[in-house]
Amino acid sequence: MTKVKLNNVHLAGKISRVGQLAYSPSGLALLEFTLAVPQEAYTKSSVGYYQVMVSDGQAEELKGKLKIGMEVSIQGRLFQRSYTNRSGNKVEEVKVILENLGG
Repeated sequence: MTKVKLNNVHLAGKISRVGQLAYSPSGLALLEFTLAVPQEAYTKSSVGYYQVMVSDGQAEELKGKLKIGMEVSIQGRLFQRSYTNRSGNKVEEVKVILENLGG
């Protein structure tokens, strides 16, 4: 029997936003982009937007290669966190941590 990998997500769509390469205080390279994924909601077509986080060497490698409108497929895992922002509002956030990128 094959072992099922938990917390695994596969998405395909078009890149709608690419952030700037940034570095954490510990020196870890971080890059974020938004993936627009077509989806059906009941009988209407719509688009879901997913924040994708890339880190370390993979972030540096993809810097400048990701372009708005580029069609990609990704494999990764979900990361969820909650925090209180500067305005005192509670923010819930779910991102995809990129593991593999395909064109």
